[in-house]
Amino acid sequence: MIRRAIVGAFLAHEMRDLRRNRGLVPLLLVLPLLGLVFPVALAATGKLLVEQAAGDPGTRAVLETALRQPEFAGLDLAEALVRYALRAVVGFYLLMPAIIAGTAAAFSIVGEKQQRTLEPILATPISDRELLLSKFLVCLVPTVALTWATALVAVLLVDAITLLRMGAIVLPDRFWMAGVGLLAPLLGGAVVLLTMRLSARSVDPQATVQTSSLAIVPGFLVVFGVFGKLLISSFPALLVAIALAALLDLWLFRRVERTFEREEILTRWK
Repeated sequence: MIRRAIVGAFLAHEMRDLRRNRGLVPLLLVLPLLGLVFPVALAATGKLLVEQAAGDPGTRAVLETALRQPEFAGLDLAEALVRYALRAVVGFYLLMPAIIAGTAAAFSIVGEKQQRTLEPILATPISDRELLLSKFLVCLVPTVALTWATALVAVLLVDAITLLRMGAIVLPDRFWMAGVGLLAPLLGGAVVLLTMRLSARSVDPQATVQTSSLAIVPGFLVVFGVFGKLLISSFPALLVAIALAALLDLWLFRRVERTFEREEILTRWK
């Protein structure tokens, strides 16, 4: 009971720290807004994009790719284009928890040191696993909840538009459900764990944010640029990516736990 109370108090402490993190405020405002604007704009301009496809090679290539999808056979051109283009928006929802949760994780350990609250925490009976898991969940769970809530509102808005314009409800499809529902939290978790490792070795939260941004976000964009077309065209490939991301999270957590040294952190910062 005492140990459970300590863990509960620590989680409450972490939530208070998260709310005080001013670096999250712009992200919490801008990213959900973009998560709504992108899909709504695609749904609203689907027919216009089809009309412009004749004179725009890029739009024409996307339309041709959409029409090659067996599941879109027989659909209206605008509906096929919108359905396919909306799958690409899943990429933004994969990036959203990675950015927000990664920023929160950058302050997770080094921020404690700056506030002089790390030493009392490490002096409690809480284990390394409980400490790291608590910080992991506090950084990831609110971000995932925000991502899912934004996606739900986007689905409602998009379906309202497409029902009026095309007479069809297009979301959520299986790519959205698997991508936003499963892959996004798993990728966000991987970023949190990587950033927590950087935070444990850093002395400056801002430097941790910059380092993680320079290393993780461009890498994510490169990977999605290379494999993105496959992930929005092949559902089995998306399932494989989910399985690999889950294994990556498990490996990273074990790695972070194994390399987390209380005395080393304290002595480096004293």
